[in-house]
Amino acid sequence: MNFRRLIWVAFVMALGVGRAEAQTASQPAGRLEVSFGAGWLGGASFGKQPADLRGASGSPYRLFESETSLRGTGLFEARAGFALTRRYTVEGRAAMSKPELQTVVSSDAEVAGSFTAVESIDQYIFDAGVLVRLDELESFGLKPFAIGGFGYVRQLHGDQQLVETGHLFYVGGGVTCPLFSRAQGFIRSGSIRGDLRLNVLSLDLDEDSRSQGSVSASLVLTF
Repeated sequence: MNFRRLIWVAFVMALGVGRAEAQTASQPAGRLEVSFGAGWLGGASFGKQPADLRGASGSPYRLFESETSLRGTGLFEARAGFALTRRYTVEGRAAMSKPELQTVVSSDAEVAGSFTAVESIDQYIFDAGVLVRLDELESFGLKPFAIGGFGYVRQLHGDQQLVETGHLFYVGGGVTCPLFSRAQGFIRSGSIRGDLRLNVLSLDLDEDSRSQGSVSASLVLTF
């Protein structure tokens, strides 16, 4: 009986160690994480802007009306993070996109109909935030997380003659899908990460804040 009890205790201890090692591998602490990926940045509307003149009678005279929007576009991103604990990671991200700024001019006093002016913009975003792992909600091998932070926005218009800057705040979440993990080696683990974010941008030349959604997928390597 004592022999059977020893075997049972050894089995339970081995099972516990195995689970602890698996948890440590999937939730690394004190490790550097690097990721590269691509995604889609949603558009944003700047609303309608009327251009009026005041006539001799004092009543406004409509010259034209414009409606401006930032079109959705693809984005490329690179991210680096450091796992403070098994749950919390601080991370920084650099993202690059090339959206189009479209302005529809209508109700022109001199030209019938409407026309659209299109301008290409080089947009760069640098942000930093905190990722919170929610491994207790894991399902079908997918590990959810929540994120939030702030950043800096830089837009180059036209032939880069006009530079517009601003800041943003973001919240969101996503899931990671582990690919591999190992106890030794330069690269300790790899996973696929999917992000869904809401970005609130405030630009220096714009009085109002604009919301843009984004979705991306990336390959994450842990060292």
